[in-house]
Amino acid sequence: MKIGIIGAGKVGGGLGKLWIRAGHQVLFSSRHPKRLRVLVEEAGLGAYLGGVGDAALFGDVILFSPNFWGVDDALEAAGPLKGKTVIDVTLPNARVVKAFSTIPASFIPHAIYRTGRLQRLVVFYCGDCQTSKVIVHQLIADSGFVGLDAGRLRMAKELEAQGRMNQAGLIGIAQAKRLLHQLTDPIQNESLACHDVDQSAFVEEASASANYI
Repeated sequence: MKIGIIGAGKVGGGLGKLWIRAGHQVLFSSRHPKRLRVLVEEAGLGAYLGGVGDAALFGDVILFSPNFWGVDDALEAAGPLKGKTVIDVTLPNARVVKAFSTIPASFIPHAIYRTGRLQRLVVFYCGDCQTSKVIVHQLIADSGFVGLDAGRLRMAKELEAQGRMNQAGLIGIAQAKRLLHQLTDPIQNESLACHDVDQSAFVEEASASANYI
C-alpha cells in the first residue's frame, strides 16, 4: 500500500517506519523535505521524501499529522483529497478515519515488540466510511497495535485530549472493549456508507483541540 504522511514528526515518523517494516511504501513530507533525509535513511527501502503536495498525490492513504499551528498551511498545500482515505484530521472530499490520537508519540516505536494480541495495546478509531475503516484497521495492526472500532466519526471527540477514550491511557483489548461498551449505544451499529465530509466543522474542532495542547 502507498501511504503519504503529511507531517513527519514523532507520530508521522514513528508510524511511517513501522509501516515500512510491514511492507508498505511511505512518502514522508514536510514544508522542508530536505530535513527528512535522515528519517528516510533510517526507514530504509520503501521510504521516500517530498513536499506536502507530493505526499497527497503519492498516497492511497494519507496520515495527516502536522503540528496544530500548521494545519491551515498543510490543508492548502495538500490540495483536494477526494476519494482518499485520511487518517486523523478530517479533510473535505476525503474518507476520514480518526485514529492514533490516544497513543503517546513516544510509545509508537516500541509497539512492534508486543507480539501477542493480548500484549498489544489498543488504538481506538472511528469514521463514517466502512471501506476506509477496514484499511485503517489493518494499518493499526501493521504498526503493532490492536484496532478497536469506536463507531461513527461523531465519536472523535472521545478520542481527543478531553475525551474518555483518550484519558483511559494505554490499555489492552479487554479493558478497551468494556470502556467502549459504556460509551456507545445502538446507534453505533447503523450501516455505514462513504460520503464526503464538511471541512469547516472539523477544522473548527481541530482548532478547539489545540487549546488543550
